[in-house]
Amino acid sequence: MHCRPIMPRGSVALVASVSALFLALVAWDCAHKAAGPQAVAIDVTERGFMPTEVKVRAGEPVTLLVTRKTDATCAKEFVIAGEGIRRSLPLNQAVRIEFTPRTPGDLRYACGMDMVAGSLKVQ
Repeated sequence: MHCRPIMPRGSVALVASVSALFLALVAWDCAHKAAGPQAVAIDVTERGFMPTEVKVRAGEPVTLLVTRKTDATCAKEFVIAGEGIRRSLPLNQAVRIEFTPRTPGDLRYACGMDMVAGSLKVQ
């Protein structure tokens, strides 16, 4: 009785190479997903927008959740003039704002009267 290999000799190397490639792709995909979507919560308080500075990545979608938590401010709107965004901020309701910043640099956000402001640091 002769023992025959289940796979020809060259196939073992091919399977090992394909397996290594697959594991590398899975690791890359996990690392990419770990960065995750850019979701940022911004609150409007008596002190203004909190946080006043937010870092985001250029060319990747951003979701801002803006919640006005006080009536003691003029920040009843959220405006990003550089992106053509203007949204009303009802009291104690999160407002979802989605967009993709394209260019690195500072992107200013402010109230409708342009008195209370913050910035997105697009990197």
